[in-house]
Amino acid sequence: MSIPRRRALCGGAAVTGMFLATAPTRSRAEPAGPPLTSLAVKASQLLDQVAQPHVRNHSMRSYFYARAVAEQQRLACDDEIVFLICVLHDIGMTDVANGDQRFEIDGADYAARFLEDNGVTDARVDIIWDAIAAHTSGFIDSPVYQRRRPPEIQAAVTGIGIDLGGSPSDLPPGYADEVTARYPRLGGSPALFRTLEQQTLANPRKARPATLAGEIVRQRHPEVRVETVEDILASSGWAD
Repeated sequence: MSIPRRRALCGGAAVTGMFLATAPTRSRAEPAGPPLTSLAVKASQLLDQVAQPHVRNHSMRSYFYARAVAEQQRLACDDEIVFLICVLHDIGMTDVANGDQRFEIDGADYAARFLEDNGVTDARVDIIWDAIAAHTSGFIDSPVYQRRRPPEIQAAVTGIGIDLGGSPSDLPPGYADEVTARYPRLGGSPALFRTLEQQTLANPRKARPATLAGEIVRQRHPEVRVETVEDILASSGWAD
């Protein structure tokens, strides 16, 4: 049985059924600009300052794809939240958020601090943290998760998945061309995976079992010693 590309890479759900209710009606091949709230502008400036160009462009394309899919599916989302999830979802690949945790958690923690430092202390922090921390987990394939979590997570993570492992056919005709003209792929998904690979080789503690970074290192660098399930069992004090 084959595994859909964006599901395998990012846990992306099938592209059906969401609509960003607040978005204006326009030609499908003419995406509007990103939100211009103070918080969105600060997040965009942060991304420009700390991210490699291919990471920056991936994050921006993900937002536009998330919004296009949401419009198709008639799901009401807060546009600023969708933008913040997408713009910050790979901040863990940058030096400013590169710790000893899996990159998704490092990024989610940094995003939460960024929001709090800018006066956001309400549920938006939790929504954005959850989305970034889980964006490679496949959780959004779960109908219960989709039903019980805010729609912004579904929209954003689906958009991220399209840019990683989807294709222009997942979007309205001409839409991907317009977005890519603004934000070129610059090596696309292979470039993103190389960045994650290099980061993890520099700190194998990030390559934990059942993580995307861990799988990349295990498959591409079998000579590198990374944590295994046996290590986890051996560290238990129960002597099972």
